[in-house]
Amino acid sequence: MADRFIFSLRFSTKVFLKLAILSVAMILFMTLFRMNLYFLSVFHATANVDFIEIVHSFIAGLRFDILVFGFLFIPLYFLIIGQAITQKWPRWMFAFYKIYFGLAWFLICVLTFIDFFHFAKHGVRLRFEGYMNWTFDTLLEQAQGLQNNQTLIFCVITVMLFSLGYMLVKAIRFGEWKDEYSPQAGNGFEIFWRIALPLILIALAARGTVEPHHLRLEHSEVSLNKAVNEMALNAVWCFDK
Repeated sequence: MADRFIFSLRFSTKVFLKLAILSVAMILFMTLFRMNLYFLSVFHATANVDFIEIVHSFIAGLRFDILVFGFLFIPLYFLIIGQAITQKWPRWMFAFYKIYFGLAWFLICVLTFIDFFHFAKHGVRLRFEGYMNWTFDTLLEQAQGLQNNQTLIFCVITVMLFSLGYMLVKAIRFGEWKDEYSPQAGNGFEIFWRIALPLILIALAARGTVEPHHLRLEHSEVSLNKAVNEMALNAVWCFDK
C-alpha cells in the first residue's frame, strides 16, 4: 500500500509539471498580448517615456499574469493531491483538467480582446463597473475609432494566440500513474516535498510577490505615464476591480 501511494504521489508531481508547463506557455502568450497592446496603442502615446520604464511595465505585467494562473491552480492543487492520496486517477479527471484550462484560456482571450478596444480609446484598462455597462455596440463603436489595420492586427493576433493555447491544451498527455514505478522506495522527506512544494509555489504565484502584502495596484506604478502603468495590468485582474 505504501508503494502504491508513493507511485501515485510521484504521478501527481508529473501532472503538476505538465500543467505548469502549459501555464508558462499561456503566460508567454499573455505577454505577447501586452506587446501588441504596446505597439498598437501605448507606443504612440509614450514617445517621451524612458525605455527602462517600458521594460519595468512588462516585468510588472509578468507578475500580474502569473498571479492569474496562481489562482487557477488553487482548486487544482486540492483535486490533484486528493487523487494522489486516494490513488484514484480516472481518465475523466484528465479531461476535466483540459476543459478547465481550455475554458480559462478562452475567457482570458475574450476579456483581453474586449479590454484592448477600451484601452485604445481611454488609455486605461476596463474595470468591473465598465463590464456591467458594456454592450457589443460599445465594442463596435470603439473599434470604429481605430485605424482598420490596428483592429485587423489585434483580431488576427487574438485568434492566433487562442488557437495556439487550444492546441497546447488538446495536445497535453498525462500518461498512466502506474507507469511511475521505481525501485527507489519513498520516504518521509519525498512525501513532504511532493505535497508541500506545489502548495508553496501556487501560494507565491497567487500572491504575486514575496513581500508582506500581496500584489496590488501600486505594484503596476512604474512610471509617471498612466498608460504605461495600466499596460502592466491585465484584463483578468482588472475584471475583479
